Amino acid sequence: MSSLTQQARRGVIAAAKAAVTEQTERRPFEWRGDNIMLPVVTVPVGDVLLNHRTHRVRAQVEGLGADGAIIETKPDSEEAQQLLADLIRQTSGYAEVKAMIRHEKQREPGLITHEGVLVNANTRAVALRDLHEEVPHESSFAFIKVQVLPDNADSIEIMQLEFNFQMRRNYQQPYSFTNQLLFIKDLLDSNLKPDEIGVQMKPHYDPTSAKDRRAAAEEVEGEDRLRQIIEELIAASSGALCWPDFDDDRQNLIEIDETYRRMVARKGPDAARRVKQAKLVGLLAGMDYRRVRRIDESYLDSYVLQALEEEPNLRPAAKALAIGQQEAPRADLGGLSLLDDLNEDPPVDQPGEVTLQPLFDVLVRHGKVNGDTDWDAEVEMPTAEGTTRLPKNTFFDAVKAAMQTAADSKAQDDQGQDARDLPRRQLNAAGAACDRVRRAYDELEDDGDQPEPMALERALDAYLRSHDELLRYLSERGFAAAENRL
Repeated sequence: MSSLTQQARRGVIAAAKAAVTEQTERRPFEWRGDNIMLPVVTVPVGDVLLNHRTHRVRAQVEGLGADGAIIETKPDSEEAQQLLADLIRQTSGYAEVKAMIRHEKQREPGLITHEGVLVNANTRAVALRDLHEEVPHESSFAFIKVQVLPDNADSIEIMQLEFNFQMRRNYQQPYSFTNQLLFIKDLLDSNLKPDEIGVQMKPHYDPTSAKDRRAAAEEVEGEDRLRQIIEELIAASSGALCWPDFDDDRQNLIEIDETYRRMVARKGPDAARRVKQAKLVGLLAGMDYRRVRRIDESYLDSYVLQALEEEPNLRPAAKALAIGQQEAPRADLGGLSLLDDLNEDPPVDQPGEVTLQPLFDVLVRHGKVNGDTDWDAEVEMPTAEGTTRLPKNTFFDAVKAAMQTAADSKAQDDQGQDARDLPRRQLNAAGAACDRVRRAYDELEDDGDQPEPMALERALDAYLRSHDELLRYLSERGFAAAENRL
């Protein structure tokens, strides 16, 4: 990129427009409701500015944090432009676009403002620059073909144009999942309605059909809910997570959101919140959506604690991670409306109820595993005796393995069984839990130790209350075995 002043760059664009003749190629362009013919001009590719507001790399810019602040504060500086170019080079489709231009040259013109800022074609500009360095004798790589936008275009119109170009897709690379979500947010913030965005995003919707417009709006609103979940997880992580961390999690997030909404309608917000948080734990641990799909109330009640206890690296912290301790620190979930069910205050967990809240706290604070930067990172786990540490990758691998084991065990139990058998299976699980209590007590005695008496008394009282209530419940429904034990 050359170090042109803003005035000099305007001059380059003005000179290109002034060189237009009757023989210059013109292409149709829709502008403010009219179809106009804009000439295609050629300008040095090093003289154009990459658009710092392009949604091609919006999520990646957000992920830079303070290191990327210059992109917003001094977008035309060499440092900002180099950062943008580097981010574009790292996108998944950059190599394909570059190879296509290498063999076919630039077929489609980009769009540029009169100040030399690209509206689209940012990837093509970077590819042309790189090819010009690699093949300096090929003069076609030194220039970029563009149409110049009318001088009175405003920022909202420019964003709408970027959206229109992206929907056409020609030989551009598609936006990543998180960049698309951020683009939708900006479009909504610019007062475009969900149905207007939806019918442009998905050409199969008929813009003249009220039914299709409703479906298009629902799809956009659903995408925006996914954006809110990610945004709130990033906030809860205090910077450990960033937008691109979720680029491969779209299906997982869709199913988590859909399950939550169904459960709110059927079982209420408390049950829905508990399951949603557990599913988010699975997502953060790296589980695929097929296994996260199996996380439900019975998974929490009957499977996951045992699986955590059976994982050697997690055994000392299993109960504290699954159930927690009253004094255990929690992640700052302020403002997590979607995680806290429409801004209602979360209920106090019942004693002994598996929520995976402490495990969520640990995972969200440490972000996802990065092999390049996390080689010496450690995770502090809560235990009954205090805390213990594990290497981060070991901890995440152990959590993922335990949760997958629990999901697979549940799937095996569910195979060929219907909902009518669920009460029997839950009783079997309760009996197995009682057996585990005895085994755990025996292990403590073998080591010359014993559980904390008052805590065990409280847990026993809570268990007996639930036991007696179940007997009365079943007795009222004609179960003689329950009646005989009252």
